[in-house]
Amino acid sequence: RTEVDQISAGDIVWLAGPSEIGIGDTFSTSEDPTSALKPLDIEEPTVSMFFLINTGPFSGGEGTAITLRQLKERLVRELRVNVALRMEDQGQSDGVKVSGRGELHLAILIEEMRREGLEFCVSRPEVITHQDSDGNLFEPIEQLIMDVPEEYQGVIIEKLAKRKGELKTIENAGTNVIRIEFEIPTRGLIGYRSEFLTDTRGLGIMSSRFVGYGSWRGEINLRNRGSVISMDTGQTTAYAIEGLQERTVIFIDPGEKVYTGQIVGENSRPHDFTCNPTKRKNLTNHRSSTKDIAVTLDVPRKMSLEQAIEWIGPDELVEVTPKSIRMRKAILNSDERRRSQKTQNGPKQGVSAILLPLTIFKTS
Repeated sequence: RTEVDQISAGDIVWLAGPSEIGIGDTFSTSEDPTSALKPLDIEEPTVSMFFLINTGPFSGGEGTAITLRQLKERLVRELRVNVALRMEDQGQSDGVKVSGRGELHLAILIEEMRREGLEFCVSRPEVITHQDSDGNLFEPIEQLIMDVPEEYQGVIIEKLAKRKGELKTIENAGTNVIRIEFEIPTRGLIGYRSEFLTDTRGLGIMSSRFVGYGSWRGEINLRNRGSVISMDTGQTTAYAIEGLQERTVIFIDPGEKVYTGQIVGENSRPHDFTCNPTKRKNLTNHRSSTKDIAVTLDVPRKMSLEQAIEWIGPDELVEVTPKSIRMRKAILNSDERRRSQKTQNGPKQGVSAILLPLTIFKTS
């Protein structure tokens, strides 16, 4: 570093003294104060999610458990350099609402905070919609351009159609390479990048940009299976996992620590169900001809941060630590979850209980 008296175009410099400086501000002289450049035009956020303090039983075990005040301070520091980010304090006691330019924008911030050694939770991302005076709902739309090998175009088009994408053009972009252009809602791209790389065997290239707001295109139901939730805290066993994998997809390894309310797998049916992945085999003094048969376990599905964010439901959270990415219910206790669900659903209308007399006949 060298101290200088004057600088010219193209120089990269450090300025000491001014504190209230933002990105896009112009430094000028008192002789020519009107030479300020036009401020940067920052597009508004399209996706939001809640950043919450970690209230799980393993809080502080793998990183630094932060308070709400520390979480806000970290996000305020990020706002100074991340001009497209927005933070909204809605008066909650455990978190704040953070908005950004897309799922990838927020995922990068989450990964940066994770690498700093922080522990926290995030909710499922939701798109920011607008409503006109007539009550019509509008959502952010993006232009998606992909270069994919010709043999993979069928599966790509099929999956994007399920995500409410609208095919615009298909053209050749080289030897056995097809360029596909879609217009797709922003919510349809949440979690799709990793799936795209898997479908194209890592040979595909995709890019997207925001083009404006369009009419709401209907619900996108990418998950029709429930969660498998742990009902106990402890270390998982191969014996318990073997019994679960027959009807579920498991997310955990044997010997892994889990807690009550943590999501340990995906159910084969639409509803959630609780299980005990820490269950051990009862020991007896009886001999068995099959006791020495080895336990065969399927390879568990390990989710990345982006996959976990897309997979969780509205009543679920992703717990982020420097060493682990866990999925959990927002309300860990099963009884409290049941009461909360009944409160949200409300009493059933038009249903009354009728008590009938019960007669017991005893036969000789």
